[in-house]
Parts: sequence; structure tokens; C-alpha cells
Amino acid sequence: MYIENTKKGIRLNLLVPVGLFFLFLLNGFLSTFVILLAAIVHECGHIALAALCGVGIERFDIELWGGRMYYGGMNSYRKELYISLGGIIANLIFAPIGLISVFGMYGKLFFCASVCYALVNIIPAKTLDGGEALRCMLNLGFDGEIAYAAQNAVNALSLMFLCAAGLVLAVLTGFNSSVLMLSVITVILVLEK
Repeated sequence: MYIENTKKGIRLNLLVPVGLFFLFLLNGFLSTFVILLAAIVHECGHIALAALCGVGIERFDIELWGGRMYYGGMNSYRKELYISLGGIIANLIFAPIGLISVFGMYGKLFFCASVCYALVNIIPAKTLDGGEALRCMLNLGFDGEIAYAAQNAVNALSLMFLCAAGLVLAVLTGFNSSVLMLSVITVILVLEK
């Protein structure tokens, strides 16, 4: 279920306010704001690369775990590749700003959140930016059937990696409820597509 602004092409999943409420409860307002700022930087990276490539955004869905953009006039795997990497590049470019001592603990949190967004999104699972980049690269270099089979194989390995990483993080944090919840949500959302 979504709240929709059809004129602007923006849809908000109704689970987002619920997720934000729990993040505020678990982490406090400022920490949640800083984490959201890193997410906004990520999505702005995609938007900036789309603009540079001359590709319009027809619709932007704000989901519980990030955004999903639908492009108009997309006619090139190369453009799709650049746009899919835009968020990762933006996070890596802006992350060092958090290391400026004036920002203190919240700057370090911004740095860590930005790097984490980049690292998670580079994983070549289908619903992540890395999966989109892999799909584009494979289609640029191989025939459709080979590209599709290779993407499915890499996606299966990526899912195994995500499950193992989630389990390791859960054990290392003493089965922290936030880490468990994020691990389960990540795996579910990757399996969703």
C-alpha cells in the first residue's frame, strides 16, 4: 500500500513511517537522521547520474529499504550501468565529510552509514545496485541467454553470502534485535524480485 503523488511521480510505501518510528525508538532522532542522510545521498547519486545521462525519472518509490526508480527513455545498458552505480559513487565521495572532527560522533556515523550503503549495494544480488550493474555489464558483453544464466548464478551466490553475513553479524552482536531484523529484511527484500 502506498501514498501517492501522481503529479510528482512519487509513491511512499506505508511501511516507511512504521520503520522510521522503530528506528527513532531504537537509535534516537539524530542518529536516525544521520543514517537517513546517507540514504538520501545515495538516492541523489542515482538521480544525478540519470540527469547526466539524459534519462528522465518517471516514478520514484520510497520503500522500507531504500528507493526504487523507474526511468523513461532508457535505451542503453551503458546508461543503466552508470545510473545503477551512481548511488555507490555518491556514498563513497561524500563519506569522508563525516570524518571532519566538527561533526564528532554523528560525523563518524555518517561515514560508517555511507560506506555501509556503498558496500551492501555493490553486492551483485538482483535487487541491489550491484545486481543491476552486473546485469548491464553482462548484457553489454554477452548474448541474452548467457547473460541471464550468469546473472542467476551470481545472484544465488550473493544470496548465500548475504545469509552467511547476516548470521555472522547476528552472532558477533550477541543476536542484537536490530541486526537480526535488518538481516532478515535484507534477505527477504533481495528474494522479493
